[in-house]
Amino acid sequence: ILLKNDWVKEEIRGEIKRYIETDDNENTSYQNFWDAVKAVLRGKFISLQAYLKKQEKSKISNLMLHLKEREKEEQKPKISRREEIIKIRAELNKTESKRH
Repeated sequence: ILLKNDWVKEEIRGEIKRYIETDDNENTSYQNFWDAVKAVLRGKFISLQAYLKKQEKSKISNLMLHLKEREKEEQKPKISRREEIIKIRAELNKTESKRH
């Protein structure tokens, strides 16, 4: 799922490029080099996944807060925000469905 995200692909490409540029030991065997690259990339994937999950949780939290505010406003007789509430719920459902 991570590699479907263009931003993640660019981050991984950049990480590979940085690793190759900083690895100046020419005596390293290909197997050791590959094992080191895999370890670096594994760490990068873990950090990117954590970052994206945090962003998603923040978005959901903000949407829920916005939804609650609009629902409170709708309870007041003069203010009708039904369409806005429906849009927020749809976006919230869409974001949450991507998680699963």
